[in-house]
Amino acid sequence: MSLERRTVLKVLAASAASLESLEAAANLCSSTGAGSELVGYQFTFFTPEEQVLLERLMEWIIPADEHSPGAKAARVPAFADLMIATGPDRAKADWRAGLQAFGAAQQGQPLESVLARAAAEEQAPASELGRFFVDLKRMTVDGYYTSSVGIHDEMGYVGNQHLTAAPECDHPEHKMPVR
Repeated sequence: MSLERRTVLKVLAASAASLESLEAAANLCSSTGAGSELVGYQFTFFTPEEQVLLERLMEWIIPADEHSPGAKAARVPAFADLMIATGPDRAKADWRAGLQAFGAAQQGQPLESVLARAAAEEQAPASELGRFFVDLKRMTVDGYYTSSVGIHDEMGYVGNQHLTAAPECDHPEHKMPVR
């Protein structure tokens, strides 16, 4: 099998463009990249109504408290939009259907109650809401703990540090007996 020179050049150009897109996405989503806070990110997948619903749902999953900001401050909905917008068509359809299901279910009851009902199915999802909740929670947690807010504010990670000695464990059960 031989390929023409033009075909090889087209494949290489397409590969380079793909790698550029992947690198840009990774930079936007990393906690240390230039766009780590997704500042200026424009939603490309979710509609404005879906953005509002997603923001409310994600903030209930990881709310702000006295210790750290919540999912909204960590820009988790923007993270989700980036992941879904660049993901497979099946994921796009699932997210759109899941948000529509939440929107329809809240028509007569508080959204928080609908979310609690879906969360109750987390271990063995039996409904569309329950199945979507698993994906929603996973995306919320992934987005939060890959953000600067989740890593630094919530977990207190200060970065890699050069240590000249290994710190001694101060748990009594780990102390070596003196002989």
